[in-house]
Amino acid sequence: MQPDTDLIARLGLAAIFLGAAAIGMPRRLRADRAGGCVPRRVDPLWFWVLMMLAGPPVMLACLAFMVNPSWLDFAAIDAPPWLHLLGLPLAGLGLALFWWMFRHLGLNVTSTSMPRTDATLITSGPYRFIRHPMYLAALILLLAASLLMANWIVAVGGVSCFALLAARSRLEERRLIEKFGDAYREYQRTTGRFLPRLRR
Repeated sequence: MQPDTDLIARLGLAAIFLGAAAIGMPRRLRADRAGGCVPRRVDPLWFWVLMMLAGPPVMLACLAFMVNPSWLDFAAIDAPPWLHLLGLPLAGLGLALFWWMFRHLGLNVTSTSMPRTDATLITSGPYRFIRHPMYLAALILLLAASLLMANWIVAVGGVSCFALLAARSRLEERRLIEKFGDAYREYQRTTGRFLPRLRR
């Protein structure tokens, strides 16, 4: 009996959404209650404008797929079932990294590129190896969704969202240097931005 690939993909997508929300939302709310909300206007306008163009189509496509996959047949990519199912272990990996990152970031978390006033420099957990594990987790989860759905809207939109985050990370690092000075420069020297350095 062949597995119902669409059902498995829909359950996998639901796990991504529910898992990411369960991991991230309570910690973000706790950080905002403790240190106040960092306004989004601290980021460049172009970032939020482009993110509003790239992000909603990805979200809507995922929600539509979970309700009825046939609604997105026009954007389907022909792929074998095993390739769809490869999204499941990737989803697990992305959620695990997401949890690990939040566990060590603590009350420092913010949705902008501006560090909090009382932020501390975190170099433990995944931050021991890479400077932006949140962005890597987002990329892994977007890739997992793209594989589960085999859908070009999610694939193109996901790559666009990650490209915007990668571009914003440069501004984020300049601000972290302003805040932590030589300590952050040394941290940059020994870690990769999104992937671990082969030589540390």
